Amino acid sequence: MSSIHILHSHSYDKETAWEKAEEMLEEIASDYGLTIEHDGESEISFSGSGISGDVTINHNEIHFSATLGFLMTAMKPVITSAIQRKLDDKFD
Repeated sequence: MSSIHILHSHSYDKETAWEKAEEMLEEIASDYGLTIEHDGESEISFSGSGISGDVTINHNEIHFSATLGFLMTAMKPVITSAIQRKLDDKFD
């Protein structure tokens, strides 16, 4: 199995960062057929065919972590670039 870990800084208050992270994950969920679950405080989990992970939000960082199944491993560079682009768009 392969994994993706991206740490991205932000300068938003936690509530705004949470809203932006939700928007970003809804876009990613639509692109990759994922389901999303919220813990309501600081973590958003996602899963789908061949991919699962979470996004953790704190006062100055977003941590995106995903585990890719065997077939999705070939897509790792494409998925990583797409996620980094969305993080840049939402948080820069």
